[in-house]
Amino acid sequence: MIEAFTARSGAPSLRIDGISFHSPYDPRKEAARFVAENCGGDSPATIIVLGEGLGYVSEAAQAACPGARVIRIFYSKEIHDASAPGVPRWHPTAGLSVVDFLRRELGELDAEGLHVLEWAPAAQLFPQVAREARDGVRQVAQELGGSFSTIASAGRLWMRNSICNFLNIQVPLGGAPCAADRPVLIAAPGPTLEEAIPLITETRAAMNVWALPSACAALLAAGVAPDLVVMTDPGYYAIHHLHFDAPGCPIAMPLSAARGTWDLHPSGPGPLSTFLLAEPVFYERVLLGSAGVAAPLIPPHGTVSATALELALAFTTGPVIMSGLDMCSIDIRSHARPNAFDRMLQLQADRCRPHYSLWYSRSAQLHDQPLAGSEGFRTTPAMRTYAGWFSALPAAGSRRIFRLLPSAVPIRGLQSLDRAGLHSLLKGFRTDPSSMPWHPLTDFPARGQRRDAVRRILAEWRAAIADPRDLLSRINDSLAIDQMPLALALPCVIEPRGLVACRKRLRRQDKAGAILAAEEALDACRMFLDALGQKSLDE
Repeated sequence: MIEAFTARSGAPSLRIDGISFHSPYDPRKEAARFVAENCGGDSPATIIVLGEGLGYVSEAAQAACPGARVIRIFYSKEIHDASAPGVPRWHPTAGLSVVDFLRRELGELDAEGLHVLEWAPAAQLFPQVAREARDGVRQVAQELGGSFSTIASAGRLWMRNSICNFLNIQVPLGGAPCAADRPVLIAAPGPTLEEAIPLITETRAAMNVWALPSACAALLAAGVAPDLVVMTDPGYYAIHHLHFDAPGCPIAMPLSAARGTWDLHPSGPGPLSTFLLAEPVFYERVLLGSAGVAAPLIPPHGTVSATALELALAFTTGPVIMSGLDMCSIDIRSHARPNAFDRMLQLQADRCRPHYSLWYSRSAQLHDQPLAGSEGFRTTPAMRTYAGWFSALPAAGSRRIFRLLPSAVPIRGLQSLDRAGLHSLLKGFRTDPSSMPWHPLTDFPARGQRRDAVRRILAEWRAAIADPRDLLSRINDSLAIDQMPLALALPCVIEPRGLVACRKRLRRQDKAGAILAAEEALDACRMFLDALGQKSLDE
């Protein structure tokens, strides 16, 4: 029961089941002391208040850190309704999860300068909601941190790949990657794929098989030819797997994925066909738009497995089965065999560094740790984050997503399948191979037209980052990359660390330093765009 009363200072306060939620003497002074003790000398950009009450903590946080954005998480709708209005705010009956709320409110740049304050009385009074809120904040913080780190390390590579793929891919495919009611099995490269391959072979005729690049070798070695490869990773190793074992099927990929598909010749005289996907980023959107390509929009989720799942759900009403989606290793074996990584380590092995020793060293470098309660299984922080992403996907709750021979790492919302379950699930689906609904995009512009489009686009991008004051006016906006104006999105992708330096100096009231950092960041962006144009257009 919630009871309102007046503290000795005259400020309103609350009791819940007879326990004081705020000080019965001076709630404002208590909150100010709490914020001072927990924020210290930091200069946070965003403060998340967990277990907000009547607004004293967020009020004190705003006073102590006037440049910070405050997000309020209530553990009770009744307390939410009793508090002073203010946004953004969440409560347990708000209609969306705390994870979805935070994903909506925070963007990649918010990974820097994020501070969390939890009001202890709220955590004691509402332990279940508090635990779920903490888990949600932890998951979103890991996602934002991982996303920002990925942008910092791969942002320029994404743009290089997008321009290069746009110029060099020949005639991409249109249509659909599968029939509208066809079951789809997605082969990820986890160790359990080896156990699942005999089952896939038994039921192959009743479903389409899609593979991630690192699963192709294991499938082909067993005589299973995939119908589609899904590739999103921008790095060398994604295409490296296909150089070893390139199936003769199309590759579904965004423009930012690894470049070089046109050099893969698994069989026959021509290169592999490409089915283009769209990701919600400005450089892909403008390039695809200039070519008139209406590619399906598949948001990235940090792992190609999630992209493949979203693609399947978008094109078929049949069941979607994930295989090899382990999010862990079995002992030191992290991939189904054979695998290009295994071959690389075999080439490095010698008398003093045996093959298994190299595998062990690789596991140690990845911070591979035993999985609690599951003997023989090991996982890494990155794998745990990926498992969290999967569990939190809106699609994960669909009753038509299954996980074949699942590992010891749980993924909420994916139903488990064994051999009998797989046969039962596919019973009644046709076993005659239907023709694939592909067709070449014959109106795809010629290479010369695409070169002209790239010149125009690069000139427009360069013009958009001419004024550092324009950048500083937008730099504290909490937006995802796909929602950012071009003047902010370009440096966020090309020079994110410089952007972070600008934000920090602005929060510390160092306007001159912030302008200098903005000028340096934009100079680096212009140099990159000039080099990108010269290298891409001269090839």
